[in-house]
Amino acid sequence: MAATANTGLARKRTNLRRGTIAALVIACVLVFTAYFRESDNGPLHGFQDGAARVVTPLQGVATDALAPGRDAWSWVVDLRDARSRAERLEQENSQLQAQAIENRAQAEEVERLRGLAGVGAGLGADYDRVAGEVVGRSVTNWYRGARINVGSEAGIVVNSPVLALGRDGEAPAGSLAGVVDSVRTGSADVRFLTDGRTEVGATVQDAGSPPGLLRSTTPGQLQLAGVPREFPVREGQVVLTAGFAGMGLPSIYPRGIPIGRVTGVGLREVDVQQTVQVTPFVDPRSLRYVVVLAPTSNEAKRRAVG
Repeated sequence: MAATANTGLARKRTNLRRGTIAALVIACVLVFTAYFRESDNGPLHGFQDGAARVVTPLQGVATDALAPGRDAWSWVVDLRDARSRAERLEQENSQLQAQAIENRAQAEEVERLRGLAGVGAGLGADYDRVAGEVVGRSVTNWYRGARINVGSEAGIVVNSPVLALGRDGEAPAGSLAGVVDSVRTGSADVRFLTDGRTEVGATVQDAGSPPGLLRSTTPGQLQLAGVPREFPVREGQVVLTAGFAGMGLPSIYPRGIPIGRVTGVGLREVDVQQTVQVTPFVDPRSLRYVVVLAPTSNEAKRRAVG
């Protein structure tokens, strides 16, 4: 019984809601129809104008009241957008800086490789010039030696002279950097001139070509010993390989390769020989590429035997 009553009551409420909605729709249709049919001076147009006069000030007040909140929200949005743009610009700037550094490094690399083209070019047909890259260095002392990525497959042998570009372009044709100490199929170890074990028969250009024996005494510096006092050696003169070793024997280094520049001359009244300090053209610490002279002629191969 209760269920039947509840069902009847629910049905009445539903019908009432439907009737109300239908009445509102019909009323709206009638009002809009009357509004569009009447003249501008009609009651509905007058009601609209009156409502507008009442509502318009309220809208202004509401607009003024909401303006600070709206401005604050706009400021927050603008700040967020500005931060996003700043982060994006900072990222783009970092990328451009990294690209510029990479481009500069590549340009320097190309310039070094271009400079190697003339290294050892004046030595004739006795040697093949083999370009190699430094791939390892002595851990304890960078002045001693390095490993390069070319070896016996390119004709390199033990005692092959090693040339490199001089510092600051002082010797653009290439200067003596050292000698191959050991060799494998695809790599070789280079002993620099600044290693104390390396000795080179050398002479001073424009000083009468005095004989002398060059070796390292302090890191990065060389000393030319045995130069007779009568030869006019002066600071700034160039030191070259002499083409001979001790006791006048042939040297493993061909004649005329630039080595360095005279930076000091020591001579006392009682000395019969001068002590000549030499700064090498090649700084082994900064080497990236070298040119190895691989002997091809019989004379060059005999030199390599020592």
